[in-house]
Amino acid sequence: MSRLMSEWRDRKSREDEQLHEQLRGAVLAGRVQVFTDPRMLDFHGSPVHQHWDHLLPLTVLMTLALIILLAAGVAVGIVVMTLCVLAHLFGNKYYVGWRLKTRALAYMLNDVRQFQTLWQMGGVAMVTKGGNEPPCLAPKGDWRKFIRRNLGEGEASRREQMANAPVPTRQVADVPPPPPPPILEPEPEPSPLADAVHPSEPFPPEPSPPPSRTHWESIEDGPPRDEVLPHPPPS
Repeated sequence: MSRLMSEWRDRKSREDEQLHEQLRGAVLAGRVQVFTDPRMLDFHGSPVHQHWDHLLPLTVLMTLALIILLAAGVAVGIVVMTLCVLAHLFGNKYYVGWRLKTRALAYMLNDVRQFQTLWQMGGVAMVTKGGNEPPCLAPKGDWRKFIRRNLGEGEASRREQMANAPVPTRQVADVPPPPPPPILEPEPEPSPLADAVHPSEPFPPEPSPPPSRTHWESIEDGPPRDEVLPHPPPS
């Protein structure tokens, strides 16, 4: 039983790695976009949190305001310091969100275990570019079904299936394909020779005369020509 569970875990781990490779290629190619929520990821203990994202911009702005205060006077320095504080209050969240998204994307695409850790924390959404499908939201969304449905099984699983396919022990001889049937071309009609003597057309036979009559066939017919008629008696 333990061996079956171990094999099942190994197979599940390989499938997750293949799906993660597909997701990485799709994100790098621009087919899948990843969005992050700083409110759910920017806290102490998060793998993508960095406290310098909040301190560094404020330090740079206050240093710049202090230099201007010493160089241009108190009035100008106070105005510049006020502007720097407002810029930090209203603009620092965009800077923190950009830095957080960059680190989260690099963290997710680095390893499948890191991806699963960040996915279970939430604050991540995946969207297919140019598609009508709703986004897959962490942690309740099934990222495995999302990848299979939008990216297919991928080349990695097909390569594994081909690797596990049985190899024939006996080499099968290649049968050459049958030759194509010959193309029959019509033979040209023989042309008559120039010096050949062609027979002239035969003359039509002369019509035979009608047979002579030896008797009367009808009362309207005249007498037969070959019969000698007696002279009429003298009156």
